[in-house]
Amino acid sequence: MTSAAEQPTNTPGCPPILLDARSAAAALSVGWTLFYQLCASGRIGPRPVKLGERSLWVRAELEDWAAAGCPTREQWLRRKPSP
Repeated sequence: MTSAAEQPTNTPGCPPILLDARSAAAALSVGWTLFYQLCASGRIGPRPVKLGERSLWVRAELEDWAAAGCPTREQWLRRKPSP
C-alpha cells in the first residue's frame, strides 16, 4: 500500500509526463500483465526511465511510438535520434 506522500498529484487538465506500468498499459489499451510481457519480449519500443526504484515510461515517447505503428524495440531504437 502506498502512503499519501507517494500518491500522484495531478493538476486537472494536465496529464502526467511519466507513467507507471499500469498507467502506460491503460494508455495503450492493454492489461498490465500483457504490457510487462510485451516489454520483456521487446515488442514495446520505448524503454522505461528509472526514478529511484520505479520504472516509468515517458508519455510522449509512448504516443510517438504508437503513432509510428508500434515497431519493435530494436526498430524503435534505430529510429530514435541519439541523445
